[in-house]
Amino acid sequence: MESKKELNQTSLTKKAEAALDSLLNRLYNYHGEPMPPRDILSDVWAAPAELPEEAADVPGYFLHYFQSQGLGPTTNECVTTSTVMGMNIIEDRIAASHRPAPVRYQSDLRIEDYIHDLDERGISGWWYRFSTKSPFPGMMTPWGARHALRRHAKILRRLYGKSYQVKLCTHLTVNDLIQRLKQNQVMLLHGAWQKRLSDATDRHLAVLGGMPHTMLLVGYETAEDSWQLLNPAEPWLKSRSDPFPPKLFRMTTGQLVDFWGRKFLFYPPRFSVTALSMEM
Repeated sequence: MESKKELNQTSLTKKAEAALDSLLNRLYNYHGEPMPPRDILSDVWAAPAELPEEAADVPGYFLHYFQSQGLGPTTNECVTTSTVMGMNIIEDRIAASHRPAPVRYQSDLRIEDYIHDLDERGISGWWYRFSTKSPFPGMMTPWGARHALRRHAKILRRLYGKSYQVKLCTHLTVNDLIQRLKQNQVMLLHGAWQKRLSDATDRHLAVLGGMPHTMLLVGYETAEDSWQLLNPAEPWLKSRSDPFPPKLFRMTTGQLVDFWGRKFLFYPPRFSVTALSMEM
């Protein structure tokens, strides 16, 4: 049995945590109105006009590229995994438009192989991702993703004579996302999940703004107000033989804005994406 003194201390601690959580929420959460996109009459997907023969439908086309960040060496691989998925999507599109078909630079690059390659580069690999063996957590930041994608774009330009542009865009709106989906842009969406000091795990992240996370935005279904994403943490797989088929991750506009509008101190500003657009 807890003594009266211990019960009072517990109560004071919970009140202090609640007060600090409220303050942190005012600092980091976006408090605007989450309005669904305007004037959308049909579903919008960032898919090519002609799907590959092996793709049964648009969701299946994107799910072909899914990889789980759990296959990486650390738990912090969401940006790295999203970057690899984006590279694979873009290269397939460029290669499909190239005649005659060239020798591929990287076909279905795997997250674990890509991280191993960067680790083998030593300190030079830190430009893209902090090494698994470095004093920093083994992970890629959104800025490292931009470096990695721009390097990949240069290689594709040499190989195919055609490539893509990489741009970190900030302070966007949901209507901006719709327009970019219509343009078939591949987007790494940067945001953060809310964390509280009262949470059982990762409570320290509340002070920084939350749990940062990056996913690939691939579509929007208007009837359900449902944003469709490739979420590298859902499902979380530790082996490629795990019998769990991937599914597209869904968010309503309210959920998306809460995630996308939360400010994490070491991420880009609110409402940011790293956009990959094919060169004309």
